[in-house]
Formats: sequence, C-alpha cells, structure tokens
Amino acid sequence: MGQTKKLIDCHDCDHPVSPSASACPNCGSKVPFGPPVLHRKRPPVYNIEARNDRNMVVFAVTLGGLGAAYGFATSAGPLSAALLVTSYGMLGVLVGVPLAALFNVTRRLWR
Repeated sequence: MGQTKKLIDCHDCDHPVSPSASACPNCGSKVPFGPPVLHRKRPPVYNIEARNDRNMVVFAVTLGGLGAAYGFATSAGPLSAALLVTSYGMLGVLVGVPLAALFNVTRRLWR
C-alpha cells in the first residue's frame, strides 16, 4: 500500500494541490507552493562602502599627520622641516591606505 500525500493549499487560489503537481489544476499557477524562501546566513550589511571610505580617510589622515609631526620634530631648519613634513606625511598616507584596506577586508573576522 502506498502512502497518501497530504495536499497543500495553492499559494494563488487556496485550492488543494498535490505536492508533486507541477501546476495548480484549478488556477494553473506554475508556482502553487509560493515563491521560494531564501535563507540568509547573516543579515545584509548596509552602507558598508561609506564605512570603508571613512576608515580609509581616518587611517590615512592619522598616519599622515603622525608622519608630518615626526618630520617637523626631527627637522633642523625651515627648509628641512618642509621637506621632512612632506616626506613623512606622504609616507604615513602610503602606509595608512593599505592598512585601512586590510582592516576593511578583515573586519568581519573580528565579529
């Protein structure tokens, strides 16, 4: 003896439909069981690009400012101060941008 399958209600017309039916016999709906339900493992993250940009600017400005301050502190005169502030400031920015990118990529690992 075969098992009887429980009928389900059509998503569109609420008439009973066999679970093995490819369409509802009453209304002809091709999706009698309703739209597929998508399961998400984690909720979507909104506004992530703005956060990434903000992190990039904060890292670059902070390390650039620290580099410029170090260049100013180690300078002997006005010409060397201008050169060292610019050089160490740019070095800080060049180090800060990859660090910010690394931080943005690995952020989800820390949660």
